[in-house]
Amino acid sequence: MAAENPTPDTAKNVIFMLPDGASTSYLANYRYFKEGPDAPVWEPLLKGMVQTDSFNNPITDSAAGANAYATGVKTRNGSVGVDFFGNELTSVTDLASDAGKATGIVSTAAITDASPAAFGASNPLRGNQADIAQQYIGDNQLDVVLGAGRNQFTTESEGGTQPDGTDLFGLAEQQGMTYVSNAQALANFDGERVLGLFNNEDYLDAIGERPAEEPSLAQMTEVALNTLSKDKDGFVLFLEEENTDTFGHGNDAATTMHALSSFEASMQKVLEFQKANPDTLVVMVADHDTGGMTVQPTADASPAVFRDFTESAEEMAEQFDAANATSIRDTVAKYTGLTLSDDEITDLQGSEDVPLALAELLSAKGGVEFTTTGHTAVDVPIFAVGPGAELFTGVQENSAVGQHIAEAMGTSLPLDQQDGGADRFAVTSLFDSALGSIPAVNTVRNLVAQLGDEGLDGLADRLADLWSGLDNTEFLSSVLENTLDSAPEATDLAYWNGILSANGGDRGDVLLRISELPEHQEALLELPVSETEFSPIA
Repeated sequence: MAAENPTPDTAKNVIFMLPDGASTSYLANYRYFKEGPDAPVWEPLLKGMVQTDSFNNPITDSAAGANAYATGVKTRNGSVGVDFFGNELTSVTDLASDAGKATGIVSTAAITDASPAAFGASNPLRGNQADIAQQYIGDNQLDVVLGAGRNQFTTESEGGTQPDGTDLFGLAEQQGMTYVSNAQALANFDGERVLGLFNNEDYLDAIGERPAEEPSLAQMTEVALNTLSKDKDGFVLFLEEENTDTFGHGNDAATTMHALSSFEASMQKVLEFQKANPDTLVVMVADHDTGGMTVQPTADASPAVFRDFTESAEEMAEQFDAANATSIRDTVAKYTGLTLSDDEITDLQGSEDVPLALAELLSAKGGVEFTTTGHTAVDVPIFAVGPGAELFTGVQENSAVGQHIAEAMGTSLPLDQQDGGADRFAVTSLFDSALGSIPAVNTVRNLVAQLGDEGLDGLADRLADLWSGLDNTEFLSSVLENTLDSAPEATDLAYWNGILSANGGDRGDVLLRISELPEHQEALLELPVSETEFSPIA
């Protein structure tokens, strides 16, 4: 007898959930923070581990990390929606839109920040948030945009970053988007497209009493699901909890745990939706680890103590007088229930960075320490349920995750974005040796598409034909100068002439080998970031 609700072969909907910076240690500490009989909702969905390095750095940033998930291609730190050379990439959001699906991005960060930007825009520099905001609206692709960072959409005369005369809100409304600016307006929304921006800051509050105008991640999630699911063709939704990363950088374990609690409430709504809609794939994975958090609970110091905290260490430090011991003691007691000793207060007062020192002190009260205020290169766990969930089993590169999301939808990323975009770099390197320039994106795509069964060898042979009328020395001089940006020495020419003689005069083989010289690869990796303009309404 057939099952009553057979699992679909492909995912109609994809919900990608990113607790930024929250590696295994965060999730382990959260279990102690939560206590009780119920495990965190993601634990039964564990599938494997993800390697998080970026294109040229073992330690990724959020831009390159999210870029790998969104496009299946590794890129340089600091870039979103583009490859290492600044060429625009196709994202899973683009694939969904091309298939007639609705799309959305939701974050507790400024919605133009690196992680959501990788799923909704293209820019070689993640800091170009005003341009990214223009892309969100000008491209007219995203149906749901919810988060912080309103100032990236308002004009300079209004205290924002957009040039005066740019009216992104008016354009959004012309395109059928309803603009909402507070939690109540979001709760009242019942349309098909929405732009919600709830403060001018870099992130929504993570701990304590929430400002009345700010919705929770769970509320934004619920509205996003209700809105996007109106599309009969399905949807792709990106959801991010940013505060795990923000306060991980600040070594504030307590606030990261409260942020994970917010994230779990959001994921609970997502899993309820998935249960009712089994044609939905849910993937949860961090982009990297932040802070090198330790897991060292004891009977006297467990993350459970953080449940009583109602302010971040940074906010507490802003409220007390660092020169006044009583002010420090009373403020910390008010927001944590803990009483600092005289020695602890003295140490705080002697610190060059009081907010960081306070965060580290309070984190230790819960048995948590940090090894850095930056990111680390550890692998992160990946969780999944729904059609295609098995694709995420085992240990895989972050770029493979993007490939598998596309595969789960029954589609695929472009040929030049397969295998993490390896052919993009190889073709670019070969092109530069042959012609002395970085190819445009369409050229790269065409060349990759032409690789066929002969691969790079065949392309190298075709490019080598450009010198069919020249002798070997002229050929080698041109290729070596293009590759090394300087005229070759006589010894270099003699060496490569020897290689040509030994391989029977196969110029394609020599061209490919020269393009793969370590000094050429290193030079390519040192190229400055592209200044390509992607904003559609500059």
